[in-house]
Amino acid sequence: MSIRQWALIGGLASIGVVGTGIGLFAAQGPEHPATVLQVEDTAQILYAPELRAAVERLEFYEPTTVAVFTHRGGAEALTDDYALNDATLAFARETRTDWLSSNGQKWADDLFILGVDPEGRLVGTYFGENRAVSEQNQLDIQDATKDDFRSGRWTEGSIAGIETAAERMNRPFARSGAGVNGAIGLSAATLAGSGAYLFVGLRRRDRSRAARAAGDRAMANVVRDYEETQVHAHLIPEQSRYGGAMLGRYQEYTRSFRELTELGNRARAIPANAYDRTETLAVLTEYQGAGEELDELDDVIADTAALLNLDRAWPEAWERQVATLREDLEGVEPLLTSTLDEEVRGLDAAQPLREFASQALADLDQLRGDLASGATSPDDALDALRAVRDTLSGHLDALAGAVAREYSEDESERESMEDAFRRERARAEPTILSTTDRTWTWISINSFTSGYSTGTQEVAQARSASSGGSTSGYSSSGGSFSGAGSSSRF
Repeated sequence: MSIRQWALIGGLASIGVVGTGIGLFAAQGPEHPATVLQVEDTAQILYAPELRAAVERLEFYEPTTVAVFTHRGGAEALTDDYALNDATLAFARETRTDWLSSNGQKWADDLFILGVDPEGRLVGTYFGENRAVSEQNQLDIQDATKDDFRSGRWTEGSIAGIETAAERMNRPFARSGAGVNGAIGLSAATLAGSGAYLFVGLRRRDRSRAARAAGDRAMANVVRDYEETQVHAHLIPEQSRYGGAMLGRYQEYTRSFRELTELGNRARAIPANAYDRTETLAVLTEYQGAGEELDELDDVIADTAALLNLDRAWPEAWERQVATLREDLEGVEPLLTSTLDEEVRGLDAAQPLREFASQALADLDQLRGDLASGATSPDDALDALRAVRDTLSGHLDALAGAVAREYSEDESERESMEDAFRRERARAEPTILSTTDRTWTWISINSFTSGYSTGTQEVAQARSASSGGSTSGYSSSGGSFSGAGSSSRF
């Protein structure tokens, strides 16, 4: 039985208890689409088509202009609780004056803004006066985004936040907790349960559609490249250490291609009216994941053939292997001089990391030269890359331990910090090294920064005995601005 059928049964049961209350509840449901969606993705983290499609399907209690603003606040935003509030206001004053009231002292009527800072790990919600909600509701909207945001799913998190805002803004008393409980008693509880089932079903339907679309895109790429991938695999030298391992992955690739074809057939056979079912979402999510994994794998197979044979495309393939490692090595100095709080800069563990990063960057250039001249083999060059990554990871682990000890005031805080760093350890990227050894994990600059931000935030929350409140208002840079809104960390 589908989620809609469960919702219908629950609704009929409620009507049987208190028909009048149910009628009032239904009459005051949301019925207005968003007036317009404005996306200001200055951080370049959103997939706008998916976001627009999701918002077009939403209904609000009153006509509402929805704006999504992304902003990279840098290291300063990690410690400034007002950073996103101030950045959103500054952007409105400079670029989107239509977001402001006629006197510039509040947000414009009918407006809802969802803001996110992926570097400061802040999410904010801002409202025109006729769309404002309580501070608790603001925090509820922000909390709805956080599971996705913590995992880097910026589009999905934004959709979840907007969905929750649509539920809360201008919600009639009959649909509020107090109104439901007071007006229709047990029937309200039944209907609330039915409404929850329906909401979950609709969200599941939207996620199923998105998974199906992503799976179709990935599968189209895999089918297009399949014959070329076969050619690349036949060119990989089996006697190479990495070539032999990659050929093992190619055998998995061919099996997975058949499985993906079967998954695609299952996905296409599912009718649209079954997209709100749990089993449907499971199948389509599996289809998406399998397709995207193969789409990455065929590119790595091509790079393996090019690099191990040193053919004309090997320089580009090599650059793809070193790109993220080079980025991490170049990110060491900014980490040590700006990302970390002043109180934990200059630790003994920082200098060996700094010296290693400087030397490793030079070593990477030397490795490429040795490959070009034949002084080193592709296998040995890949071994050297892995050694650099492992050594960098070791230095970052040592720094994480030193930071946890220096920042923490007691054993529980130290454990909390270390656990935050530990959760960020595993990381995957489509390279020859990570593809041939799927058990290999390391820590990057980004994951170190994320662990540091999460850990310090958790410690700060514990110190203030707070369960995670939001920051309302604006710093002195906001002047006399008093628009409704707040932000919190994820």
